[in-house]
Amino acid sequence: MATRAGVILAVADVERSVAFYRNAVEAELEALYDDPPYATLTLAGARLSLAEQGYPADDRPGIELAAPSDASRADAMLVVEVADARAEHARLARLGIRFLADPYEPPWGGCRFFCVDPDGYLVEIEQPA
Repeated sequence: MATRAGVILAVADVERSVAFYRNAVEAELEALYDDPPYATLTLAGARLSLAEQGYPADDRPGIELAAPSDASRADAMLVVEVADARAEHARLARLGIRFLADPYEPPWGGCRFFCVDPDGYLVEIEQPA
């Protein structure tokens, strides 16, 4: 049985991405490694790992991790639930985070908006209905 789930994101610069996920998304840093550059953070009980692109790994032969090459085409996005999406939008705006649009309130309730991390990954900040 699984004890925790997570994701590994390929990034261009681990330190820059760690700063984004710690400051903007408020993830907690668990570990930071130099060779190869890699970080593990915790966010709402899930593991969020950041691997600097371009480093091969013996346990994944033939696979190269790469950050998105085109930020307008998303293969995946991180979803973060918050209690107050509008307050979170205001906090992130003060940090200079890039948004795709203003907060949106869908007909089924709640509120959400999308921001973009330094490598172009979409981060949905959502206040559930």
